[in-house]
Amino acid sequence: MSRHKPELGDLPEADAQLLAQAYRQVIPLKGHARVRHEPDQTPRRASEQTLQRRAQATADSPARAGLSDGDPLTVKEAQEDYRASGISSEMLRRLRREGSQVRQCLDLHGLTRDQARITLQHFIQTASAHGIHRVRIIHGQGYGSQGGNAVLRYLTRHWLTQMPEVLGFVTPNAAQGGKGAVLVLLRLTQSGHQRQG
Repeated sequence: MSRHKPELGDLPEADAQLLAQAYRQVIPLKGHARVRHEPDQTPRRASEQTLQRRAQATADSPARAGLSDGDPLTVKEAQEDYRASGISSEMLRRLRREGSQVRQCLDLHGLTRDQARITLQHFIQTASAHGIHRVRIIHGQGYGSQGGNAVLRYLTRHWLTQMPEVLGFVTPNAAQGGKGAVLVLLRLTQSGHQRQG
């Protein structure tokens, strides 16, 4: 069997001798015996939950209209809290205190801007219509965004201020999601009042 002679190039003499000594036992693979490992080209499958959210968000919906994106590129920081006219600051403090009791949750991770807008609006309308007072929206902190801008965090809060069902929102404490989430206080629609009664 022939032994492999390495290309030593422009190595210093001492290094070339060490490399030649290391290569003495190397026998090259011939032709078909060589195995090339190609990177995996198969597309990654999204989780079942992500696929369902995407399908729901891209479905034709009347909720598509009416919410402005504003200009997230000019905004440095998202709104931390919001309260509609007639809502006391005590109600928002109570919402933050009782954040651990909120069971209805929407996670917007993995959605595009348009998908997130439609999904959020549908979720808020449905929760309000079903008599749910408080919900948690998880939007993330923007670590995956270009330039580290928390665009979805800003957009989520901006959209919430435009929804008539939203009475207010606060940033929860760290145990309930911190800056990566928002707790929302909802107005009940007529059907929501009937469901409660």
